[in-house]
Amino acid sequence: MTKIKGYKKLNKVVSAPLKQFGIKKAVCGDLYCYYFDSEKIYFKLTVNREDRLFNEFVKERFNYDVKEYGFIISLLHEVGHHKNNDDVDGDVYDFCLKEKNRIETEIKNANKSKYKKLQWQYFNLPDEIMATAWAVNYAKKHPKKIKKMWHKIQPAILKFYAKNKITDD
Repeated sequence: MTKIKGYKKLNKVVSAPLKQFGIKKAVCGDLYCYYFDSEKIYFKLTVNREDRLFNEFVKERFNYDVKEYGFIISLLHEVGHHKNNDDVDGDVYDFCLKEKNRIETEIKNANKSKYKKLQWQYFNLPDEIMATAWAVNYAKKHPKKIKKMWHKIQPAILKFYAKNKITDD
């Protein structure tokens, strides 16, 4: 088994700008997710059709073209969950969980158009839309900070790829 090099360094670089939002640590994993109990964000480096649909959704719903900052907007979306945690509780939280489980089940066998419809349903769930709105509002208000954040994180990602001989082939 090949050893992956540079995880600690990458996690440190990605974590640094998130501390201002109360996020203690960002960890490279296979999914984006936010854990309220440990104040961690797990991020991924791969881009799949869900990511492309999220970027399309952000452009259509919020009139914000993520351009090269898709990674940053996704990170900030997870920060948005942290910032809006107190706003999603009780019946709303239960509804979101129920719908996410339904969507996850249905999406496994969905064709292309059904897949997009289900993703849009997911993106429009109350907790998801609030997290995305927070991320986009922050990005719109602080474009220089977004650019600076990306210019610190992108080289770390590229170094991580180089250390592990990862290419887009």
